Amino acid sequence: MSEVIENKELKLSTLKKRSDFLRVAAARQKWISPTVIIQTSKKPTPEGGDIRVGYTASKKVGNAVFRNKAKRRLREAVKQVLISGAKKDHDYVLIARREISERSFKELIRDLKWSLKRLHDNSGKKRGEAN
Repeated sequence: MSEVIENKELKLSTLKKRSDFLRVAAARQKWISPTVIIQTSKKPTPEGGDIRVGYTASKKVGNAVFRNKAKRRLREAVKQVLISGAKKDHDYVLIARREISERSFKELIRDLKWSLKRLHDNSGKKRGEAN
C-alpha cells in the first residue's frame, strides 16, 4: 500500500475499446509467464502521466466464474505491482492463462514483477542481440 502513496501522480485507467487492445497487440512487445501474458506499447498521444491497463481471460481459462476470478486477481496484482514497475505513457494488456487459478497470489505477483522487468529490459532489443 505504501507504493500507491509514494506514486500518487500515477493513475491506473482501464482500456475499454477494442481498437486499443488491437493496437497494443500490434506493437508485438510481450512477455509470457506461466500465469499471465503481458503486452505493452506506447500511447499514441501521451496525455497525462497515467498508465492504462486492459484485462483479458479467454474461455481456455475456464467458465465465466473462473474467468472473472482470474480478472479480479489480475486487477489486484496490478494495483500492487504495476504502479512501481510500469513506465509512464504506456498501455498494458494482461492476458490470463489457464495456470492462474492453480497458482498462489504470491506466485502471480512474482510472475508479474518478473515479466515487467524482462519486458522493459528487452524493450528495443531483438532476440539474441547483445548489449
